[in-house]
Amino acid sequence: MTETPAIETSLIETLEHPMHPRSVGWKLARLKALHEEGIRVPPLFCLSGELFSRAVSAGDVAEALGELDLSDWRAVRTASDRARATIVEGGLGADGERLLAEALRSTFDPGALVAVRASVVGARPEEGEDSAEHAFAGMSDSYLYVPVGQVRDAVLRCWASAFNPEGMLYRHRQGLSLDQVSVAVGVQRMVFGERSVVLFTCDPTSYAKDAVISAGWGIGEGVVAEKTPTDHYFLHGMSGELRNVVADKHEMVTFDAERGHGTRLAPVPPERRAVPVLDEAEVRELAELGERIERIFGAPQDIEATFTPDGAVHVLQSRPITLDPGHHRVFSSANVSESFPGTTTPMTYSVARRFYWLLNHDYLRRCGVPDRELHDLHETMTRLVAFVDGRIYHNIGSFLSELAVFPLFDGMRRDWERLVAELDNSYYRSDERPAGLRARLRRSAALAGGWARAGRNYARLAADFAAFEAEWAELMRDRRGAGLTARHPLSLVNDYREVWRRAGNLWGITLINYQFMLIVHGRLERLLARWEVPDRDTLFSQLLCGGEQLRGAEIALSAVRLGERVRADADLDALFRDGPPEEIWKRLEAGELPAGFTTAVRTHLERYGDRGLEELKLERPNLRERPWELLRLVGQYAARGVTAADMERVERETRRAGEERLARALPSAARRRVVLGLFDRLRTFLCYREAGRYQRSELFGYAKRVIAALGGHLHQRGVLADPQDVFWLDVDELFGFFDGSGSTRDLAGLVELRRGDHERARRRRPRREFSTADVVALSVPEVVDAPADPGAPEPADGVLRGLGSCPGLVRGRARVVLDPSFAEDFDADDVLIARETDPGWLYLMLAAKGIVVERGSLLSHTAITGRKFGIPTIVAVPGAIERIPDGAVVELDGATGTVRVVG
Repeated sequence: MTETPAIETSLIETLEHPMHPRSVGWKLARLKALHEEGIRVPPLFCLSGELFSRAVSAGDVAEALGELDLSDWRAVRTASDRARATIVEGGLGADGERLLAEALRSTFDPGALVAVRASVVGARPEEGEDSAEHAFAGMSDSYLYVPVGQVRDAVLRCWASAFNPEGMLYRHRQGLSLDQVSVAVGVQRMVFGERSVVLFTCDPTSYAKDAVISAGWGIGEGVVAEKTPTDHYFLHGMSGELRNVVADKHEMVTFDAERGHGTRLAPVPPERRAVPVLDEAEVRELAELGERIERIFGAPQDIEATFTPDGAVHVLQSRPITLDPGHHRVFSSANVSESFPGTTTPMTYSVARRFYWLLNHDYLRRCGVPDRELHDLHETMTRLVAFVDGRIYHNIGSFLSELAVFPLFDGMRRDWERLVAELDNSYYRSDERPAGLRARLRRSAALAGGWARAGRNYARLAADFAAFEAEWAELMRDRRGAGLTARHPLSLVNDYREVWRRAGNLWGITLINYQFMLIVHGRLERLLARWEVPDRDTLFSQLLCGGEQLRGAEIALSAVRLGERVRADADLDALFRDGPPEEIWKRLEAGELPAGFTTAVRTHLERYGDRGLEELKLERPNLRERPWELLRLVGQYAARGVTAADMERVERETRRAGEERLARALPSAARRRVVLGLFDRLRTFLCYREAGRYQRSELFGYAKRVIAALGGHLHQRGVLADPQDVFWLDVDELFGFFDGSGSTRDLAGLVELRRGDHERARRRRPRREFSTADVVALSVPEVVDAPADPGAPEPADGVLRGLGSCPGLVRGRARVVLDPSFAEDFDADDVLIARETDPGWLYLMLAAKGIVVERGSLLSHTAITGRKFGIPTIVAVPGAIERIPDGAVVELDGATGTVRVVG
């Protein structure tokens, strides 16, 4: 190589230059970012989009396109041919010719082979190829193993590829400009890859944090363009479980040595065909590389890489995985399962769903969210929880959409994600920060207003919470433990709705309190970490002791004191040691036990009778229905010698130990005062939270008694066979039966249906969290099952199996297509059956009801296009062309990857 003068960096840039997306496009700018982080990237230089704009006449291109009718595919192709010819014939321009020659001379030896890759630069950065929103999925041209002397022609063809028919159609479908584009071109040293991979750092069908790798022999064109069979590897993000599907890899794409340039299909040596392309160590190494690249860009990535014979991994491309946020759902039971563990009934879910709505509605109202926004959020707030396989989950996306309207949530988000969402293996889409000066100013004004409202809420918290407790006590005074069975069902329905109406104006204060608890908790954690206080978890648990008694501890101490009464009375002690709790309760009811003890028991049940195991599950009896369970606990406390004084002493000692630990860790008295002051506030917030939780138990306990009483009425009137069957209904179905707002009289039929659903759900092994981009009820993962082997023989049941890459269930007429140019009479009910596709098939693919191809992977163009446009798609279906007759009626399930010929 010879030394040359410095290159004009506005027109041609190297890895030593800024390479901003505005100049060279996202594809090439990301290679620069990887290079700066020490990732192995082959040397390259870039012809910027500005050079394209100088050389290519926009007017000439517009004239070549003419009045384009994008619904006429023949016209699109004709216009594309004219526009591309115009660009190629126009040449690089004087500057381009000179600068390209200089760059080639200074970067590569004369006999070098290079890769020439186009990267479309949009009118705005976010509209460019491989931006977060627009992958363009291989619609720009790339040329491999190009001799230095042929680079000029390859650059022109790359420029022209911006006006490929499928690229223009894509931009049109995405609402982007057809002609307001430029094209950057990367010229990169060709890496002679022995094995090539495409790595997704998350599962593209669900957004779970599972690495998915497609790997084949030869160079990446065979893997990316679906020209050759590939192995698939699935590495679970949490468990580390590795599954693979090894294909019969009879072909590979490699360097065409006979011509001295370009590529060719070549047979894979027989001894390699059935051998996995990657071993386990290499799969895990790639997954770690993917995690590193993901951290660089801050989002899940689609990465192309190749292994050279020495085992080195060279990264050729990285782009964000695009997923339609309207389809993506993330569910977690991590936090909600504390309140609703295991399976529950539709009635419990329906009441819980209503509670989450009123709680969050009142919270946002107290935070100053305008009525109009509250109205717009109504549907979102009715979907904060989901009912999946008989279990209640948080709908993380709905929570984030709701909380995003509260300006202070940005500062609380990290702690909310960690303490509430608790996601381990799922991504979710974050709300974008406002773009543009006006939007940022509105956000700043909202933030200032939010802080002002938060300040008022903080100053009034103690008074507002006291008012909440007083109003709640008044609301429950005549309802707590009251007998309801004698009341008319419509009276019960009306009373229930009145209680919940009034609760809707009270309960938001509990989330106001929780908001401050999160803020102070996060502040404490960060301060202690900054001041390098050791063993912070232990310190937290110690310093949270003491202060005003938490409601849960108050209830436990009340039961312990009943145990002390038993132990202090020899006759009671003997009775509790030998007698079953049900019999002791009967004697208490008959007035046969000491009056003081009887009064204390009744007082406990009056105050705390809604506390119990799984107390928010309406189908589960609490202490008001089964008071002898309290006596069972009391007997255990008495037998163990537990005392309230001992419990309180332990709490004081624990607190004292924490203060001593803090004094040793923080010699600064000023810092200790700050920490202890924050812990004082945090204990207060915890006290309020626990009080609110028990009052929530009272609300659910009241709901339980009303619903049980209505179940009794239905049983008496012959509607239900058992009063307890009422819990298989939901609250709207129940009330609707009585007040005319329901949709069916056959409540018994619903009960049987739900009972069967529950039994099936009970046998399933639930996931703590899961994500999906399909119909939720049809895509709930239970266990990590190995995917079907694409090379396996046809199963006995006649179902063809491949890799589901875009979920959806469709039925239609099979159209076996070998050449898309002869299939323009596609009907809306047709399912495309093909050996493989490339970007040229896009128009036909968009017309299809579903897509089935013999080749490809979850990472292929077919799969990406199917997902992008929501077309149910299955790839890697062996023998699809021969095994699916043209014109047959087929059913395909894009989630499970199954195809069935049904007629």
